[in-house]
Amino acid sequence: MKLRISVLVMAVLINSQFMLAQAKGEKSPEQVKAEVLKRGTGEKAKVKVKLRNGSEVKGFISKADQDTFDVHGKKNETVTLAYADVLSLRKPGMSTGAKIGIAAGIGAAVIIAAAAASAMASLGP
Repeated sequence: MKLRISVLVMAVLINSQFMLAQAKGEKSPEQVKAEVLKRGTGEKAKVKVKLRNGSEVKGFISKADQDTFDVHGKKNETVTLAYADVLSLRKPGMSTGAKIGIAAGIGAAVIIAAAAASAMASLGP
């Protein structure tokens, strides 16, 4: 019985992570522009930008204009990006959702391991 519950809990957790990943859609140019303006410019405005062509740019926002913004990378290169070319814009590193997903996965693995150990112990010698 405990094993069935553990498997059910794990299935729900995995399914919720897939649903969360699918819910994140593309951002409109207006949304991207609002995020850029909200973050501001300077070395503390670090971003990881995914573009519609599949490439990725990392650095900090050095300038924001009406239709474009500049990202200054680690190698002292500056890339000018149009808001319409941006698929997603976020802070570098793992998102909070990813951290929660990892913690939930570890918790589910511990529960399943404990249920399996309990089931094996109840079988006896």
